[in-house]
Amino acid sequence: MRKGWLGWGLFALILVTFRSQTVYAKDNELVEMAVSVELLENGTGVITERRRVILESGTENYIVIQEEDGLEVIDFQVEGLTEDDEWDSERSREEKAGTYGILETRDGVELVWGIGDYGEQSYTLSYTVTNIVRQLDDGQALFWDFNRFGELEPEYLTIEINGPQAFTEEHTRLWGFGYQGNVQLDNGVLRSYSEGGVEANRPVAVLMHFLNDSFIPSYYVNETLAEQLERAEAETTRGGTEDDFDSSILIGLFGTLLAGFGAFIFALFKIDAKKKEKGKVPTGYAQRKRNKGLMHTVIPYKDGELTDIVFFLQQLQKGTYEQYIFAYLLKWSKEKVIYIETDTAEKGKKERTLLTFFPKAFQLKRENSFNSSQFENDLWELFLNALNDNNQITNKEMTNWAEKNGEKLYALQQSLLDESEAVLIKEGYLIEKEVHFFKMKIPFMSTTKKGQKLYDQLTQFENHIKALEKDASLSYRQLIEEKDFLIWASLYGKEEKMIDQLEEVVPEWTNQEVEGLPYFYSGYYGLHMMSASVHTGLSNGGYTNTGGTGGATSIGGGGGAIGGDGGGVR
Repeated sequence: MRKGWLGWGLFALILVTFRSQTVYAKDNELVEMAVSVELLENGTGVITERRRVILESGTENYIVIQEEDGLEVIDFQVEGLTEDDEWDSERSREEKAGTYGILETRDGVELVWGIGDYGEQSYTLSYTVTNIVRQLDDGQALFWDFNRFGELEPEYLTIEINGPQAFTEEHTRLWGFGYQGNVQLDNGVLRSYSEGGVEANRPVAVLMHFLNDSFIPSYYVNETLAEQLERAEAETTRGGTEDDFDSSILIGLFGTLLAGFGAFIFALFKIDAKKKEKGKVPTGYAQRKRNKGLMHTVIPYKDGELTDIVFFLQQLQKGTYEQYIFAYLLKWSKEKVIYIETDTAEKGKKERTLLTFFPKAFQLKRENSFNSSQFENDLWELFLNALNDNNQITNKEMTNWAEKNGEKLYALQQSLLDESEAVLIKEGYLIEKEVHFFKMKIPFMSTTKKGQKLYDQLTQFENHIKALEKDASLSYRQLIEEKDFLIWASLYGKEEKMIDQLEEVVPEWTNQEVEGLPYFYSGYYGLHMMSASVHTGLSNGGYTNTGGTGGATSIGGGGGAIGGDGGGVR
């Protein structure tokens, strides 16, 4: 046993020493990198990179992105190049020239594109990443690491971030970690730049705290804004700290822990293998791989309520609480049990949304409905408690009410998943099983044949929405009426994009009187505002911070930033 421990320790020492002495070729240069990010209201980021390079070796450029913790990459494009759906990294530089593609990995994707000719080149690429703005316990934040270059370190780097509304010093706090430079607000836009280049083993992390809840994020992190900042200032995401701590100090500890850690990992793999043998619910990654290229163009679930499928949607990192609230507001508007009005408040500075509820109409609908969702009934009752004597509420009043009743709203959030699991088990879509490992009994959920079919249809419907996002001309495949399609798209966080496409398909809507428009168009933005008001109230407000007003960045820190998985040329 003692020899075994020494062997692992020696292996660790050799590995770390080898890695620390690796020499990277200097014949490839990233002269300049300019990154701009457009943040959408749902927390998605549309990222555009402009790179000026001098390349003398390799065949392809690549960016690594791990699709975890709610992240998902969509809409990757490289300006002037043609998409290759079957990218093969083994091909020659000449074969890759003029093309780009996506490689799926176990943990996410690699965005790749051909180098083309050696020498000086310029590339403009864009990709969209979901959930880069997160909901924290008491506010919202973006903490993004822009290190997508790996060992190909840019000599000059600039970063620009825009939001749905202009960022203000009153409601925005910002910091930069891992690089020497500056970060500040300029005319409502975050701008940052590096001084003296950046390093491969450090993050280029920008932290933004939004004190006015500008977004409706789909992903929640159990952490306060203050805790996030404390961790960011204390830790480093990638190798290196302010004092350039020598990683070899950790070798002894690494060698000591490795055997125990290896046994732990073996146990996890063994348990997971047993679960797979018994048909455990596939992960979102496995499910998307299984259904790649397949489309489901009709409503994927018609046998019950929208809430029934929460369990499967959340395996795909969709169907969040906020998305369900918005979906039900759309549904109620369609059923004419609520009425939405949006007007300009006094002095014409801010829009005001007024929501009117019709309790008798809702009750009649429920009495004549074959299926009934407890979540929907409870959500309706919660909203009724917030109304005035005329059964009305404004978006500002909704924010105040939600802030005071956050505990009840979060209790309802938990019931959403519980109700879904109970229905899916009762109706034969899921079955509870257990595996045995030594003396432990480990329970897990398994799909039935019927359940796997539903899970596939929900995944394929996501593929359908993504295809429409990329090419609106594919709308001929759409077999769902717009009013229902928008409700379903909202469960995937795609309703905003679909509304934009409807405006392109039917541009005359933008010039019509409200009375002549379908409810799902004329009322969309008002309902979105009301949903945002609920979300804002849930954040509980009251966060103040005297720091984070911009200025010089910190060469250290950056712990907890997402993104920054590297890249380069190979």
